[in-house]
Amino acid sequence: MINTFVWHWLLTFLPYLLACLVVLTSPPLSGRARIVELGLLLGGALLLRLMLLPIPPVLSPDAWRYLWDARVTLLGYSPYVYAPGDPHFIHLRDFVFANSRYRNVPTLYPPGAQLFFLVSYLLAPSNLTVLKAIFVGCDWLTCAVLAWLLYRRGKDGGPCVLYAWCPLPVVEFAIQGHVDAPAVFLTLLTLLAAGHAGHTNPRRRAGTGFLLGLATLVRLYPALLLLAIARRRDWLLVLVWAVTLVAGYLPYLILGQGQLLSPFESYAGSYTPNAGLPQQLSHWLALHTSLNPVLLHWQEEGLTGAIMGGTTVIVLWLRWRQQVAEEAAALLLISALFAVSAHIFPWYTTVLIPLATLLLTASESKLGLGRPIAFWAWYFACTTPLAYFFMYERDWTLYYALVYWPPLLGLTLAIALSLYRRVRK
Repeated sequence: MINTFVWHWLLTFLPYLLACLVVLTSPPLSGRARIVELGLLLGGALLLRLMLLPIPPVLSPDAWRYLWDARVTLLGYSPYVYAPGDPHFIHLRDFVFANSRYRNVPTLYPPGAQLFFLVSYLLAPSNLTVLKAIFVGCDWLTCAVLAWLLYRRGKDGGPCVLYAWCPLPVVEFAIQGHVDAPAVFLTLLTLLAAGHAGHTNPRRRAGTGFLLGLATLVRLYPALLLLAIARRRDWLLVLVWAVTLVAGYLPYLILGQGQLLSPFESYAGSYTPNAGLPQQLSHWLALHTSLNPVLLHWQEEGLTGAIMGGTTVIVLWLRWRQQVAEEAAALLLISALFAVSAHIFPWYTTVLIPLATLLLTASESKLGLGRPIAFWAWYFACTTPLAYFFMYERDWTLYYALVYWPPLLGLTLAIALSLYRRVRK
C-alpha cells in the first residue's frame, strides 16, 4: 500500500515540473496579469492542500504523537519526562495512543512545537484534521511570504511555484501533518524581517531575534540562521533570540521539576539507514574493513565536525567579504547540517525549497555558484521521497546513488569550473 501511494505521489512531480518550467521560462508579467498569475499560483497551492487535508496519515504516524503530547501537558505532566507508555496514563490509552510511535521514550519536539499542539487540542481535542489544518495554514502562508520576499527583492512572484505547488510539502504537511510546516514559515518570516531591519532600528532587530527564537523553538535547525542574518555587534538580536528560547523552555523545566534533556539522550544514540554522509561512511567501513569501532566513531565525529566547521568558516568569511546573501548562507548551513544528521527524513528537507527559490532568483555572485547550489538543494529535497521505498530495506545504495551523489558530483563540477574560470582570468 505504501509503495503504491508513493508511486502515485512521485507521478504528481511531472505536472509540477511542467508548471515550474512554464513559469520560470516565461517573461515576467506586469500590471494586472502579474496579480492574476500570483493569485492562480497561491489559489492553486491552497486548493491542493485543502483537497488532501481529510486524508489520514499514510506514511508516518508522527502527528498522533503531537496530540498525545498536548493531552499530557494539559493534564499537568511534562511530555519531556513521561513517555506515553508510562503507567500514569493507562486510563488515557485510546486510538491516539494506539497510533503514536516511540511510546517508551519522552517527546523530542521543542516547546514551540508543543504550543501548536496545545492550540489544536484546545480547539478540538484529539482531532487530527484540525491540527493538520493549522499546519496547512502555516504552509500556505509560507507560499505567500516567499512571493512577498521575491517582490521585495525586485523579482516576479511567479517562481514561488517551486514551493507552492511542490508535491513534497503538500503531501508531508496536508496528509502526514508534520510540524515542520510552522518551522519553515517562521524561518521565511525571519528572513523577511531581517531584510527590513537595519542597523539603526533596534526594534526591528529585536523583532527579528524574536521570530528566529520562535522558529528555533519549533525546530532546532533555524538556530543556524544566526550565522546568516546577524551583523557585527548585533547583540540585541542575539539577546532577544536567547531570551525567547529560555522563556519557551522555562515552563516545561518547571513542569518537569528540573528535568528537560532526557529525551535528547534517548534519541541521540539512535540510527536510521537514511542517515547523513559521515554515518554512512562509518557504516560502509564497518562492513568492508576491520577498523576498530572506536576509530570508526572518531572518524564519524571528525568528518561531521569538518563538514559543519568548514561550512561555518566559509559562510562567515563570505559574509565578512559581503559576497553571500542571507538566503545563500542559510541554505549552505542547513544543507550541511542535513548532510551530517543521523536522521534525514523527507519532510525535514522542505525548508530547502523556498531557500533555493530565493537563491535561484538572486543575482549571481562573483563565484558563480549560487544557482548550482540552489538547483542541487532543490533536487535533493524533491528526490528524498524515494526513501519511502527503502524504509524496510537494509541496502540503501541505490537511494544514495539517486539522491546524494548527483548533488555532490554536480557541486564538485560547478566548483571546479568556477575555479578554472577564475584562474583563466
